[in-house]
Amino acid sequence: MIDLAVLYKEQGRYEEAEPLLLAAVEGRHLKLGEKHPHTLESLNNLIDLYEAWNKPEKAEQWRAKLPQKEAVEQ
Repeated sequence: MIDLAVLYKEQGRYEEAEPLLLAAVEGRHLKLGEKHPHTLESLNNLIDLYEAWNKPEKAEQWRAKLPQKEAVEQ
């Protein structure tokens, strides 16, 4: 499903890619948790979609859901 969504994005078929990527993000978040690499991969794919689709406000909305990297103590 994710590979198909990425293919749609690359082909400019954004409306077809969006529901697949949204489902992937939700499913992986529920099953794997928000910090799992596969969940983050799906989230980044969704952000990339919105950037390619010229919807920066949507990309930023989802980018804000990325887990923040914890500050490294020195």
